[in-house]
Amino acid sequence: MSLTAPKLAVRPRPEPMQIVAYGAFALLGLIWGSNFIFVKWAAVSITPEQIVLLRIIFGFMPLLVFALVTRALNWRDFRHLHHFMVMALLATAFYYFAFAKGTVLLLSSVAGMLSGAIPLFTFLTAWLFLRDEPVNVRSVCGTLLGFAGVLVIARPWSGSGQVSILGVLWMIGGSLSVGCSFVYARKFISPLGLSPLALTTYQIGLALVLLLATVDRHGIMAVFADRRATVGLVLGLGLCGTVSAQPG
Repeated sequence: MSLTAPKLAVRPRPEPMQIVAYGAFALLGLIWGSNFIFVKWAAVSITPEQIVLLRIIFGFMPLLVFALVTRALNWRDFRHLHHFMVMALLATAFYYFAFAKGTVLLLSSVAGMLSGAIPLFTFLTAWLFLRDEPVNVRSVCGTLLGFAGVLVIARPWSGSGQVSILGVLWMIGGSLSVGCSFVYARKFISPLGLSPLALTTYQIGLALVLLLATVDRHGIMAVFADRRATVGLVLGLGLCGTVSAQPG
């Protein structure tokens, strides 16, 4: 009778593409999470409306150059201008403004946690307006659990004032807005066959036009007196946050 040593289970090594995907996911999370800190820094000097305006300016300029170089834009696309305008409002202008207002009123950590409500509102609006989306017990329970988590973070019953209810409402409004934008894009934008680069360029460009026409720019240059806020606004919110984490 021979004795043999038991074979040890060997865990397969992750594929190179998996490593890249994990790295990209971690980088996106870092960019997304740091946005709330950058908003806090900039809010010391300028208003939330001005933060959003500068954020979009610094995000749109390199995006437009890249779109022009790659010839992603086409004059014929402007027949869909009404769809791009809706996306500009839902997925950029109001979304960024609501999150900026909420972040100013809340701790950046609380604002970051509340931003996690975006998938909840995406599921809710998809269930209401996209009847072909599958709904099962697991997804419903997960959504209800997510909304319970929002309540736990907001703690409206405490009455201590530690968490601004108005700030929570702004974050919920922003999450609902971008959640609606995903559903709108699925229903009206996807059939158009546009490239993501083209859609993002049109969307952010129109949002920039809207903000330039409505935002009071008095004192907006004060933010550039703070080097930390400038770097966070230009690089963090503008170049990274607006383009790489842009829905749509």
